[in-house]
Amino acid sequence: MFEEPEWASAAPVAAGLGPVISRPPPAAALQNKVPLEDESVDVAVFCLSLMGTNIRDFLEEANRVLKPGGLLKVAEVSSRFEDVRTFLRAVTKLGFKIVSKDLTNSHFFLFDFQKTGPPQVGPKAQLSGLKLHPCLYKRR
Repeated sequence: MFEEPEWASAAPVAAGLGPVISRPPPAAALQNKVPLEDESVDVAVFCLSLMGTNIRDFLEEANRVLKPGGLLKVAEVSSRFEDVRTFLRAVTKLGFKIVSKDLTNSHFFLFDFQKTGPPQVGPKAQLSGLKLHPCLYKRR
């Protein structure tokens, strides 16, 4: 049967319709490293999940766990990008090549990258293309 992961026991729990019990976030949620072996994953997906200020850490971790030639799929809100080309260049420097991009949707941009190897820049190199704007929510 299904066995819950360790972090599930630290998630907030609701008892019936009663109040939600507040618990601290799981330690794994506070870390940049996922509990996966190096080069063990075929596909990594970031769907509306590059909201932190440490986007580079997330993409480097995707590079670590992806197999050579593995696929990185990114779906993000279009209003967050100031310059898509700068974003694509930055991701390329982190060991990926762009396979496809779809900028036709007015709300979301879709990108597919393929892992080409380890990051091509040092850890202190500035990658301005990874600084995305906050999401803009419009009342409809």
